[in-house]
Amino acid sequence: MADLNVWKNTGELLFDTDLICYGLVKSGYMTYQQTWTRRTLRSAQLDPNNGANWFPVGVIVDPAYWTDSLYGFTITGAVSPIVFVVGPGNLNGTSRSGDTITFYYSCASTATKFYCFDLMADDMVGESYLKTWNPAGDITFNSLQPPLNVVAAVPAPALGVPDTGNKPSDWRNPAYSGGYNVSMNSGNVSDYARISSRKDIALTAGVEYAAYLPWSRSCGINDPTPNHGFQAYSQHGGQEGAFGRVGGITFMFASTAGTTEQYNVAYSTPSFFSIATDRSPTALVIETSYLPFPFN
Repeated sequence: MADLNVWKNTGELLFDTDLICYGLVKSGYMTYQQTWTRRTLRSAQLDPNNGANWFPVGVIVDPAYWTDSLYGFTITGAVSPIVFVVGPGNLNGTSRSGDTITFYYSCASTATKFYCFDLMADDMVGESYLKTWNPAGDITFNSLQPPLNVVAAVPAPALGVPDTGNKPSDWRNPAYSGGYNVSMNSGNVSDYARISSRKDIALTAGVEYAAYLPWSRSCGINDPTPNHGFQAYSQHGGQEGAFGRVGGITFMFASTAGTTEQYNVAYSTPSFFSIATDRSPTALVIETSYLPFPFN
């Protein structure tokens, strides 16, 4: 079967009708989805490897606090969706019911924007269009659907120098070399403060970008922020993310929603630890100016 290949003036392949392109299926601002409560050991003497020994923190302390608010969105009929975000937000997972998928982001808010792409489909309404199919009969391009156009691939920054002193050897403050820490909550006034560690990567000034991180590293976080008067220090789990902004993108290590937590930690400064050093992710980046917003 004949196919159609299109190249840019630079010689880069723009699209090949034998390959299925990704197209925009939904964009908008994230909305509140759920609240997850963190877990702690009922007693320090209990086996942490036994899940039955972990209880919601709210059972022990004030149930109005010690929660993580999750923001996100829902799509229907997607096959293999990927999501680019503008503004803070780390993907904590998805849930599926039938052909409906809901995405959950921690450390996000109603100001976080998303652009969700999926394999091109023949379900867009319009008068004039160009559509192509591969020999198997799968649609590979549909000009009625805004296509995914990745403009940059940005590797995660180098990690910060270990913050030794009297701390373990792999504790870092900040997490990234040349980075900075931010005290934040996840958008809900009942959420307690937590620390994130970030590194900004500059691209083109004045241009809004969105970022997608295909996979992320986990970490431990030592957070010395007072938590509503209960136990000044905590250690809990965190994860890596990346988000776009005007002028560039930002990598971020921040709390994982519903993480386990322990208290009375002796170190009174923020630290990020147990981060893999033998591998690191690369963020894909798009410009948002050519994409409709909101779009469904």
